Amino acid sequence: MKINTLHFKNIFLILSLFIFSWVVFAIFHEESPDVGRNGFYATTHGNFPDNQNVAIALAGLNAPSGADVFKHGRFVIDTYKNTLNDFLAKLIIEKAGKLSFVGNSEEFDCWLDYSIEKTNENCASPERIKLLLIENKELLSRYAQLFDLPCLHEGTWNGQTVINLNKLISAEIQLDVEAGNAEAAYKKWFANHQFISNVLKQEGNALNRAIFLVVDGINLDSLENLLFKSPETGINHFDKLNPTLKSNGLESYNLKGMMRAEYTLVNDLLKKQKKIAYLHPEFIRNRIYRAQMDFLDKAQKPPSTFEVSRNELNKKYGFSTLNLMGYYWLDPYNSMLANMITGGFIKGLYLVSSMHTKNSLICLLNLSVQIKQQKIVKIEIQAFLDRAGIENNCPFTNKPMQFDSEKNIIFCENPETKSRVAQVRI
Repeated sequence: MKINTLHFKNIFLILSLFIFSWVVFAIFHEESPDVGRNGFYATTHGNFPDNQNVAIALAGLNAPSGADVFKHGRFVIDTYKNTLNDFLAKLIIEKAGKLSFVGNSEEFDCWLDYSIEKTNENCASPERIKLLLIENKELLSRYAQLFDLPCLHEGTWNGQTVINLNKLISAEIQLDVEAGNAEAAYKKWFANHQFISNVLKQEGNALNRAIFLVVDGINLDSLENLLFKSPETGINHFDKLNPTLKSNGLESYNLKGMMRAEYTLVNDLLKKQKKIAYLHPEFIRNRIYRAQMDFLDKAQKPPSTFEVSRNELNKKYGFSTLNLMGYYWLDPYNSMLANMITGGFIKGLYLVSSMHTKNSLICLLNLSVQIKQQKIVKIEIQAFLDRAGIENNCPFTNKPMQFDSEKNIIFCENPETKSRVAQVRI
């Protein structure tokens, strides 16, 4: 009996020592930075003043009428940075006043999609568009002044205003074309396209990247309509459009920069935390780095595999109570925090798919310009597409773009969804 009691005490002592060691390790251990991590996240931004920073101007876009856009932008960014939470920050900013966009986002739908059924709700009349151009004159002027600013640094700004302004600009371009002012329409499109392309090449978090991918799509659809209604515009400006519409694949969207911006958001929060023994910032930073490197690797795979890649990443990094193998059980608390953070990055694969879709549209627009410039007849269009080169292939099939001779449309199709992800009228 004494032997059994002694044996039990020894087991209890060993278990207690094990649990104590585990708790001590979980509280006080920390990791060294992974090899390559600090180099990947090293900042390369210059020290630009606020009045040269497009992010500051975007944050101040809705400044009260007549107010200084850059001062208001700095006020907005600092308020978000220094306020306890975003809800309170919004209340403070709203109290300062703002210049809002006049109009409803939905009433531009028919101006963006020529195939939808037109209703009073989704199709503003030309007279209504002209009125909105007048009522939003100050916002449009502010937006145009962004075009010459360096696009550096991050900020918090109203994405819906930027989207609505681009919808209105697209409608204005169409009005110009209908009025026979295709040249004026092209100049408006080109200036906006250069700005949008520049923004997409810079470092920006996933939310800001998503907003400008939407804006990019609106602007490219606007060009599609311009080239269809005024084919001579593509011919007259072929020397500029041909290089402008050359797709550089995912390089055009700076995925690495998006990862760095997402990391910066989290890292800023970690820096704000007071020294807490059980919070291990280096541990969390390493997990973010590993997840993002894996994400970048998966992003290079064919877009048709994105669903598989997303599931793989979700199982490996996503936050799930069922994902027990995803935890580092020697430090469950920080492992849980890291999984919560990295799970959000996985959604970025949807943005990558959108990037491929935009590249498809850019290629199709370029091909349509070449078809008209070279005066290729209808019967020879598919042969022209077949020999256009792999750089002009549909990324979802890695095969040449296709020609629908009945509808006179060239297109890129996703075989998984059996839908056309991009198409251009000839």
